[in-house]
Amino acid sequence: MKKSLLDKAAVTEIIGRVKNLNTESKGRWGKMTVTEMLLHCNLCNRRILEEDVRYIRPSARQRVIKFIVLYILAKIPKNNRGTPDNDTSGLIDVEYFNEQREFFMETLLRFPERKTPFRSLHPVMGYMRNEDWGIVSWMHMDHHLRQFGV
Repeated sequence: MKKSLLDKAAVTEIIGRVKNLNTESKGRWGKMTVTEMLLHCNLCNRRILEEDVRYIRPSARQRVIKFIVLYILAKIPKNNRGTPDNDTSGLIDVEYFNEQREFFMETLLRFPERKTPFRSLHPVMGYMRNEDWGIVSWMHMDHHLRQFGV
């Protein structure tokens, strides 16, 4: 069974890993700085937790991609391109590292406490159930923490 941010133990694991980051952490791939990565994750997680859009039935393509991500992929591949609206390159300076890291940890703690359905649209997979969001969000955080060697 895949890990999920809806599970407190998985959140604790991710938080333990992010505590190992510092301003000198360098990416093993990609162009983001560690602070830009934290901002990117924070923006994505905040959108998942706070966005409120009406249900839109996923297309066949979105359902196929979601199936592949949830049931076939073990992890998100290196250099996987995100959508332009999630690009944080050049948007934040290293001086905001601690602030972003604290916000990252606080935000993750909100996932297992969630009792109502997420009402957010994934930019590629569309509308998803809470269980799907928990898995995809864990995979996303794991991807970026692996990117920075933690």
